[in-house]
Amino acid sequence: MKIKTINNSYTGIASLAIIVASVAVGYALQMISLSLLIRATGILGLWLLGILLKGSTLPRSLVIISSLYILPFELAFYFSLALLCLSLIADIYYTGQRHLLISYPISFVVLTVFGIIGLTKTYVQGGVLYFVATIVVPLISFIVIGNSRSEKPALEVWMRIISIVAAIVSVIGIYLALTNPHDRIGSTWSNAMTINGFYALAFFFCLALAFKSLTSTSRLIWLLTAVIIFFGMLFTYTRMAMLAVVFGLLMLMFKYRNIRLWGIIGIGLIPMLIPSAMMNRGSVGSVIDISILIRLIAWYNAGIVIVSHPFTGIGFSTWRDMYYNMIPLPMLYAQHAHNVYLNLLLEIGIFGALAYFVIIYKSLRTYYRKAVKPNKDMVAYCVWVGMLSLLFSCLTDIFIQQYTVSLLFWITLALMVKESSAEPEQNPSI
Repeated sequence: MKIKTINNSYTGIASLAIIVASVAVGYALQMISLSLLIRATGILGLWLLGILLKGSTLPRSLVIISSLYILPFELAFYFSLALLCLSLIADIYYTGQRHLLISYPISFVVLTVFGIIGLTKTYVQGGVLYFVATIVVPLISFIVIGNSRSEKPALEVWMRIISIVAAIVSVIGIYLALTNPHDRIGSTWSNAMTINGFYALAFFFCLALAFKSLTSTSRLIWLLTAVIIFFGMLFTYTRMAMLAVVFGLLMLMFKYRNIRLWGIIGIGLIPMLIPSAMMNRGSVGSVIDISILIRLIAWYNAGIVIVSHPFTGIGFSTWRDMYYNMIPLPMLYAQHAHNVYLNLLLEIGIFGALAYFVIIYKSLRTYYRKAVKPNKDMVAYCVWVGMLSLLFSCLTDIFIQQYTVSLLFWITLALMVKESSAEPEQNPSI
């Protein structure tokens, strides 16, 4: 892994913090309500109080950031980015660090350049948010986490708190689904589809924590948490979430022989657990499921647009405006390409999308080679499989471009790289 040292880190960090603050103030505050402002101020106050009492560490900041997933809203997302930057500034002040480490500098430069080009073509409302989720989040996550102190197992803390939050949200979602059987409700989230990216990764976090558990009671608790999260996914009536879980379970069964029998039984029982409302989605009034038809048409048209704008793309969320003139019927409309790989090619072109996926590929390869392969660590393997499952689910959606899942994905990826690249004595088990 190539690492570049950048001097004058205080200037760079301050500039990064100013950019995030400017975006948050200039864009998000235009639509903020007084209640949201009070809530954000309260969270910031708790964080500052924690700094005064115990000092600032990355794990403590991650615990606060995880609260975003209980009731996501846009301002909390910007606040989380600012909190990451403040956490790094506090770390630098504490350690006296005078340089900044950036992983994969060439890929990040290419991604940033083509991201900015895409931003210049963006004119649709909400396009700036997708720019931040696609370009700014990876950059901030890798800079902040890559330069943070390695005193505590931040990845383990992140996995635990995300799993707990996911279980809470799942219980709420199951209750809402049972009381509203004909509606698709994503628990406390506004989008019943997007929450499945969160559920999918949290599910495999729970399995990883179960493997890590030293007692049967602890292992049983984490397995039960995984089951609750899985039911939360089922009751969003989203089939791709189920397929992503099956994909990950098959990878675990292939790697770990002792769970093959239980894995086969579990996968075999899934059809019996699917809610009836989910079974009816494809059988009401049509031979082919309308959602599948919408995606097929969107993929075809996305290919046409990519060929027309191969190098720099069409800009963030511009598709949602231009697609109105490309479809024969309004009922076939799709807000995005329903495939993150096609969507990135659409928005930032071939080179930008390539840089984006090179960062992901190199990070996952580094983690597999340094954390999974040497000791055949099943805990690390579960985390790795969870990330692959999330990417698999992106074949029919753009989960990792949605701001909530994007932050989850990139923080996790940066933590994986950080802890797998640390010295043995500083690299705690996950």
